[in-house]
Amino acid sequence: MFDDDWTPHPQQERFLERSEFEVLYGGAAGGGKSDALLIDAVRDIKFPRYHGLLLRRTYPQLQEIMDRADEYYPRTGGRWVGKKSRWEWPNGAKVSFGHMQHEKDKQNFQGKEFHFVGFDELTHFTESQYLYLISRVRRSSAGLGLVFRATTNPGGIGHVWVKKRFIDVTKPYETYIDPVAGTSRIFIPATVYDNPSIMDNDPEYVRRLESLPELEKLRLLYGVWDAFEGQVFKELNQTTHGTTDFHIPNEWERIMVFDWGYARPWCALWFAIDFDGVMYLYREKYGMVDNDPNKGARQTNTEICREIHKIETERITFRVADPACWAPTKMKGSNTILGPSFTEDASKEGLYFLKADNDRLRGKQQVHQRFSLEQVVNEQTGEILSETPRFVAFNSCKRWWEEMQSLYEDPRNPEDVDTDQPDEGYDCLRYAFMSRPIIPKVQRREPQGTFASERKRLIRARAYSTRHGISLAAAYARIR
Repeated sequence: MFDDDWTPHPQQERFLERSEFEVLYGGAAGGGKSDALLIDAVRDIKFPRYHGLLLRRTYPQLQEIMDRADEYYPRTGGRWVGKKSRWEWPNGAKVSFGHMQHEKDKQNFQGKEFHFVGFDELTHFTESQYLYLISRVRRSSAGLGLVFRATTNPGGIGHVWVKKRFIDVTKPYETYIDPVAGTSRIFIPATVYDNPSIMDNDPEYVRRLESLPELEKLRLLYGVWDAFEGQVFKELNQTTHGTTDFHIPNEWERIMVFDWGYARPWCALWFAIDFDGVMYLYREKYGMVDNDPNKGARQTNTEICREIHKIETERITFRVADPACWAPTKMKGSNTILGPSFTEDASKEGLYFLKADNDRLRGKQQVHQRFSLEQVVNEQTGEILSETPRFVAFNSCKRWWEEMQSLYEDPRNPEDVDTDQPDEGYDCLRYAFMSRPIIPKVQRREPQGTFASERKRLIRARAYSTRHGISLAAAYARIR
C-alpha cells in the first residue's frame, strides 16, 4: 500500500497483524503508536462501504494526528474533505477524524456505522465514551471486518479503567475473551527501544526519557502502569493499606459517612476505629447503575435511606454527611422551595447526621497524613524499628480502591483533586478523617545538616526506596 518510505518496525508489525476485536498498543512514550494506528485505519479501504474513525480527546490533540495523516494518506489515493473532517477514496471508502472533549460529545456519533475505530491516547478518554463507541462498530454488508484499536501511555483520567480492561486481565501478547460479550482483546506493549527510527535519529530523546524523575521514567520509558503523572495519593498502596475482610470487634467505635447524588452516584462508607486510633474502611455502597461511576441510580431521599437501613445492622456511633445535604430542594434560578433537604427526609426514616467539615485543602492534608505510615524510630541510632498504617481498607471495597487509585490533581489547582472525575468515595473519606483528625506529635529533631540528622534521613530513604521501588538517590531527595 505504501512505498518504501514507511515500513513497520517489528513491534508495530505485531500490532498490525493482530486479529482480536480490541487491541491496545503502547504503554510507553516513543513506541511509534500514532503511526501504527494511522496505517491500521486504512487496512480495508479497498471496500467501497468501508468507514473508519480516528479519535483524540480534544481538537488541538486531533490536529497532531491529522498532520501525520497528511504524510501518508495521499500515497493511497485519498483526498481530504475539510467540511466533513475526513479522507475519502475514489471507490467511496472513508476515514473520519473526531474528538470527544466533553462526555456528551459521544452522542455526535449516534446512528453512525463504523468498521474501524481507533483511539489515540486512550487513557485521555472515559470508559463510558469508549464503550459507547463500541456500539457504533457494526456492518450492514458482508466482507468488512470489525476492528477496535487504541494506543496509549499510562496516566490520565482513564488510567484505572484501561489498566483494568487490558493490563490486569491477562499477560501481554495473550488473548483475553470477555466472558459476557464473548469478544477478544489483547495488549501489545511498546517502548522507545522498539522504535529504531527514534533510537537512530534522535538518541537525545531516549536520554531525556532516561533522565526523568523516577516516577515519570517508570511510566514513560518503561510503561509501568502502577504510577502515573498527576496521581494524587501516590502513598496509597493496597499491599500496605489493604486487608482481607475480618470481623470488626463490637467494642470499636463505628461511623458512617454519606455523600449525596442523584444523576451522579451517591456514596456511603462505613468506618471502624480501633483502640490505637487506626481507622478501618470496612463497607462501601455506591448508588450507581451498571457499575458506571458516572451514572447515578436516581433514587429519592427515602429510597436511599431505606437502602442504607437494609445494609446497616450494627450500632453506629454517629453519621456524617456532606453539608449540601442540609440544603432544601429549590427551583432553579429562584428561592422557591420545592421539597425538604436530604437530612429532613432522612430523619423521618430514623437516620440522623452531623454536618461534615468541608474544608477541601485541610481535608486533603488529613488524607495524606492518614495514608502516611507511623514510624517508631530508635532515638540513638535513627533506625526505623517499625512502620504501621493509620488507615486500612478492606479489599472487598473494590469500587473505593478503583476510585482512589485513579484520582488525579486539578490542573488549575494542584493542591486539590479534580472534581470533574468520580470522587464520591474520596469526599466521604475526607469527611471521615476530618471528623477524627490526626494531631501531629511533637518530635525532637536533630539540627538539619548534622551527621545524626543526615544518618536518620538516609535510613528513612532506604525504607522509602524499598517500599516504592525507586532508586536510593530519588528517595533521598524526597525525604526530609
